Amino acid sequence: MLNLQPVTLAKHANLYALMLRIYPPAYQQLWVNQDCNWYINSQYNKDNLKEELQLAHSNYYFIQFNNLTIGILRLVHQPNKKTTKLHRLYLDQDYQGQGLGKKVMTLAITIAKQKLSKTIWLEAMDTQTQALQFYKKMGFIITEAYALDFDLIHPNLRGMYKMTKQL
Repeated sequence: MLNLQPVTLAKHANLYALMLRIYPPAYQQLWVNQDCNWYINSQYNKDNLKEELQLAHSNYYFIQFNNLTIGILRLVHQPNKKTTKLHRLYLDQDYQGQGLGKKVMTLAITIAKQKLSKTIWLEAMDTQTQALQFYKKMGFIITEAYALDFDLIHPNLRGMYKMTKQL
């Protein structure tokens, strides 16, 4: 059974350990020195989590499947623009290809609609072909392309897409 459980400050250690486990296999090849721990430290440290949890109009969840935590989902709602940003969706590679991503995305879309959003959008790296295929299958279209201005990522891997879906 798949469900979402809120990320809380008290669960910081769980979040951090999860991201140390699931982020590197999918993304360490992006980084010039192959070390993505600094990124995990910057995004998933306790202070950053506290700030993200205090942000109004956002939801942050652990993705659980059969009582195991297998990923995270973070949504940021912009009520004045009637849009929701899918800010983070990470799923353990061991659980990909089982239809769980589709179920999580369906839950994200349901939450966005409950927040009265008319669109949901995300940013994806243009080299992450599996993710791009998944998002396209879920009805997202590429609406913008740009490159990250970030020296720690290999220059040929800095391409990004903004993808949008009408709700």
